[in-house]
Amino acid sequence: MTLAPEGGAHQSVITPSIGLEQPRCTAWEPAFAQDLEWALLHVLGQLGTPAGTSAYFRLSTRPIEQGVARTPPDGPGRERRRLGVLAGGYVLKRAVRAPQVCLVGAGAVVPEVLDAAAALEAQDVACEIVCLTSADLVFRALLDELFPPDRAAPIVAVLDGHPHTLSFLGNVNAVPVTCLGVADFGQAGEVEDLYSHFGIDAATIIGAAWDLLDGARTGPPPTPLAPHPVA
Repeated sequence: MTLAPEGGAHQSVITPSIGLEQPRCTAWEPAFAQDLEWALLHVLGQLGTPAGTSAYFRLSTRPIEQGVARTPPDGPGRERRRLGVLAGGYVLKRAVRAPQVCLVGAGAVVPEVLDAAAALEAQDVACEIVCLTSADLVFRALLDELFPPDRAAPIVAVLDGHPHTLSFLGNVNAVPVTCLGVADFGQAGEVEDLYSHFGIDAATIIGAAWDLLDGARTGPPPTPLAPHPVA
């Protein structure tokens, strides 16, 4: 839906789910420019090598504030971030205490994940945020670094693609998972309206998190927004 302003025929022929399932091809969906640069240089370096594979990048023209990536400056922290990007993802924000919910985003919807986390934290919900660069690679590895057992929490996963793409994340630590995504295509309209209509906006992420926390709410859930009409 992120490319909807460009018209109704904007979708890639490969959805994230099919990209994950395609053998001998690694599917990527980075949200930030630095992550894209690292991943692209990495896959270019694999061309013509015996262990190399094809790569498929699912990108967007949506402008995203790059500062929210919190990319570390030069040094060990920056190298750890680069290695995380190449492994499939990294923790964008650790909760200050044991997390009550983990929000996972990939690609262009990461700003909505950040907005939802800020709103939940304002209601005293401890949120962890994981930014995926390649669900494909994470599926193969089930990285403990991203989802350590001692910080296991219910997961809300969101991307601009079929919601079942990230459903495997609940198996990492056997936690409840709610997957938000898009199971239709062809609509044209404002990105914000379409995100709301298909339930990948910040308000829906917040509501999904509260549903998972139903037995331990510390405050009332936010009022869900009414769907916007779309073309």
